[in-house]
Amino acid sequence: MSAAASPLEQMVVVLARDLADGELGAAGAAALVPMAAIELARELHAPNLTIGGEMFFNPQPGRLYPSMLDDRALGRCEAAETFIELFGHSHHGLDFFFHSGLQVDVFGNINLHHVGGTLHAPKMRGPGAANLSYCHTSTRFYICPTAHTARNFVEKVDFITIPGHLSGPEAKRAAGLTNEGPRLVVTPRAVLDFDPTTLRMRLRSVHAGNAPEDVQRHTGFDLAIRGDVPQTPPPTEEELRVLQERIDTSGALRA
Repeated sequence: MSAAASPLEQMVVVLARDLADGELGAAGAAALVPMAAIELARELHAPNLTIGGEMFFNPQPGRLYPSMLDDRALGRCEAAETFIELFGHSHHGLDFFFHSGLQVDVFGNINLHHVGGTLHAPKMRGPGAANLSYCHTSTRFYICPTAHTARNFVEKVDFITIPGHLSGPEAKRAAGLTNEGPRLVVTPRAVLDFDPTTLRMRLRSVHAGNAPEDVQRHTGFDLAIRGDVPQTPPPTEEELRVLQERIDTSGALRA
């Protein structure tokens, strides 16, 4: 990775490269990295990618904001709708969505509700989530937390808010989850994906400045690292230029 690229910029580039022209997707609430990825893909290889599923279509905020719940993130847009309309048609799903959470486990399940204790008497209460239909009606989703520690990457989440692969292939089939589910987990340290047979999370590549053993030390479950792990392909000069000059004009990804 170029010295000019931050860990969040590396995350954006990995995600943008996986989005395709003509797709329909949404950034989710924690939108800094997802919106940058969507906009970078639209600038470089997916001009017909549509942003929808978040009460507006194709917003043009002029800069990046941490949350799509910030009215300034809307900017100008092609169309807008209410929550009632959004919930009414969300069963149609999207091509992709983005998630983060308090905890992520070995099967890509996400916890946004509570950590420790019980649902009604937690040690720490989370924000929960609205309109959970997107987690199983959308073709795939990405998990992109901006921290990677053994506290948020755990063997088993305390509460499943967003189902990933549950406890493996049999559990997923029994629950009727027929979509792809989580495809990539992209963090400031590494890129992870899921073994196609077991659906357990595994280490796919490490970002520059990180080693596989470092990633394992900051993960609360066994990544089953075998052999050499490649380095994540760094951003190209063009990707960084477009990202910094056209999309992240305020430097939010480098703060």
